[in-house]
Amino acid sequence: MKADYEEHDAILIACCMMQIKAMFDTDEGLNFIQQYYINQGLKKFGDDGKDAVDEELRQMLLRDCFTPEFVKDMTASERKKARSTMMLLAEKQFEKTIKGRLVYRGN
Repeated sequence: MKADYEEHDAILIACCMMQIKAMFDTDEGLNFIQQYYINQGLKKFGDDGKDAVDEELRQMLLRDCFTPEFVKDMTASERKKARSTMMLLAEKQFEKTIKGRLVYRGN
């Protein structure tokens, strides 16, 4: 499939591509953030890691993403429908703060 662009569309796309390239074109090359599963992250980051986990979970609860329930209080069909998640911890590169991320395990 061939896409036809007007000249102003092509210029806009080229500018966006150049801005993205400039963000990653550093002396150090590309930088990737190392993420840790919660157990590893808590060992590495200690109390800062615990604070990051608390902050992420508090944010999820305040936004009504889910309602925590005890597994023992759930019916079999509710347990079957439940989605498992995992908590990841990472150190933000420039701010040197710890960030928790709660992600869905879609495996």
